Amino acid sequence: MNSLRTYRVGISVAIVLLVVVGWFIVKPVATKLPPYLASSAQPDGIKAVLLLLEEKGSQVKEWRQPMHLLPKPAGQALLVVEPDNLSANEQDDLLAWASGGNDLFVFSERPILWAGLPLEAKYMEEKGNQERNVQGQLLAEGLLGQAKTQARWKEAEGLEPLFYDDQGILAGKVQVGAGSISYFLVPDWLTNRKIGELSHFEAVWPHLQKNWSAIWVDEYHHGLQEKPGLLAIYPGWLVAALVQLAVVLLLFVWWKGKRFGPVYTLREWTVRRGDETLLAVSSWYERRGLARDALAHREAYMCQLMHDRWGVHQKADRAEILRCARLRWSEQAVTRLAELLDRLEQARSGTGYSAKRLLADSLLLDEIITQLMKE
Repeated sequence: MNSLRTYRVGISVAIVLLVVVGWFIVKPVATKLPPYLASSAQPDGIKAVLLLLEEKGSQVKEWRQPMHLLPKPAGQALLVVEPDNLSANEQDDLLAWASGGNDLFVFSERPILWAGLPLEAKYMEEKGNQERNVQGQLLAEGLLGQAKTQARWKEAEGLEPLFYDDQGILAGKVQVGAGSISYFLVPDWLTNRKIGELSHFEAVWPHLQKNWSAIWVDEYHHGLQEKPGLLAIYPGWLVAALVQLAVVLLLFVWWKGKRFGPVYTLREWTVRRGDETLLAVSSWYERRGLARDALAHREAYMCQLMHDRWGVHQKADRAEILRCARLRWSEQAVTRLAELLDRLEQARSGTGYSAKRLLADSLLLDEIITQLMKE
């Protein structure tokens, strides 16, 4: 008992030491994700706002493909938060997409020069990161915000201020066609760390309340990219028609190629075993001069049939075989059987046996074997 107790104590101490040493040697470290990711719950991610949108019934989805592949139907929104870069072609694609009746929201601390939009930036002389009073049409009085950026939008015709401070416009909206483009200079106000500070939530949230069919979150410019498939270059109706045609063709081929009912003879037996194997074996017997051996195989098969049909032992003599045959066959058939047995005895006792004699004896054997198989 003492040795067993000592063993258990030793095992327990070893396990504790292993856990302690492993904790200090391999200490788990949280994976550092890029900022502004939609799925990131880290302080610089934007998962909190997107979860709230989903709880309010919005269909929030990530977009990981080029901008020109955005879904065309109207009534959608795209959230682009601090993109690495928006090329001139991408700006044209986004402008055309918004003009079709969709809403684009750009959150970027750096003002992007956008051709065709009345967005012109100005810069403060003093530093940012100061608490300032934030005002706007949809905001209550006395709200405070802290913007890192030193940039502000200048007032311009066609630019609707969404909210601003004493230094200028922090977020503006431009109507383009049937849609709109809203540009916010405070992307950090969407992050999990900042959204709950001061009045950042109250300033941003009212502008995300429209009933869109889908809210896309741009992850393409954060490095999370998916290349479109081969079928993406074709219209949906054409892909659907081709798939249906392929199914119909497959069913047609299946119907024409399917065999109904039992298969009595396997194809590989009639093609491979029935032709090629028999020819190969017969040529091998012929080259080796094994005519007597071939006849012995045929005789053994006949004796096996007599044993199965008549109960005659395979080593029975000639008289016993003929006696059983007379009980079942006609006199002519018995005569043919007696002739065959004589020829087989001559083949065994003779010194030579030619292929010509093998052919004649085989024909007679075939006749007797056919008679036996009919019983």
